[in-house]
Amino acid sequence: MRWTRFLIVLGTGVVITSFVALAQQRSFISCPIVRDTKTVPCFLAEYNGELYYLGIQQDITSDFHPPQLKHEVLVEGRIASDPGAPRVCGGIPLHPVSISVLKEVNLACNTLLPAEPGIDAPAARRGPGPSSHRDDATNAPREPLVGRHEFTVLYSFNDDYLEYAGNLVVTEAAAYAKRVGASSVKVSGYRATTLLSNGDRLVEKTGLAEKRAQNIATLLRGLGISHLIVESLADPEPGDGQNDPSRRRVTILVTP
Repeated sequence: MRWTRFLIVLGTGVVITSFVALAQQRSFISCPIVRDTKTVPCFLAEYNGELYYLGIQQDITSDFHPPQLKHEVLVEGRIASDPGAPRVCGGIPLHPVSISVLKEVNLACNTLLPAEPGIDAPAARRGPGPSSHRDDATNAPREPLVGRHEFTVLYSFNDDYLEYAGNLVVTEAAAYAKRVGASSVKVSGYRATTLLSNGDRLVEKTGLAEKRAQNIATLLRGLGISHLIVESLADPEPGDGQNDPSRRRVTILVTP
């Protein structure tokens, strides 16, 4: 009731929208939980006594990369369904969701749930078996790039490992720079802060922004792009509990 009275007295559309957005946001550290099903495993995480659905087992081309058991994970996502909507694999779905595996080993993170009647994994976007390319839905045609363009590579928390999607971005940036005969290619690295739902703040380690930028610059040089401008921001980006995964990044600014 305290929040209701506060919003009635001070509320504008902006304030109410912001409060609702924060209420739907979840950022927490938890042990991952694997639930078996008759098709593929589902991955869940528990926070404040509630189960949240993260994703299913697929290949490296998927946007979701399953977390590892025996490690805690940082879960950052938004409740994707209306109250009362069906659960997925027994958990409330989060979308979009970012999963970062923490490096420290935690042997207690080893929960495996058996398959249960009536709890099924959602259908995968492609059929079973290995795949080296994305499905047609992710390869939809788009307008060709023109002019000055910035490409963004995203990272897991406290990590400089480049995922499959990040490699695609770097390759696309290099191809565009060659196509337009770029006069300038600037690589900028960042590290960030994550605001957890309990109010705690996690800050990525010092030096990570520079390492990310230098790694991307090395890849671009290997793809034939020279005369790069490489920079990094030493101070961490602030966290707001909503857009924190988007701040763990390297940008590649291509100027024709």
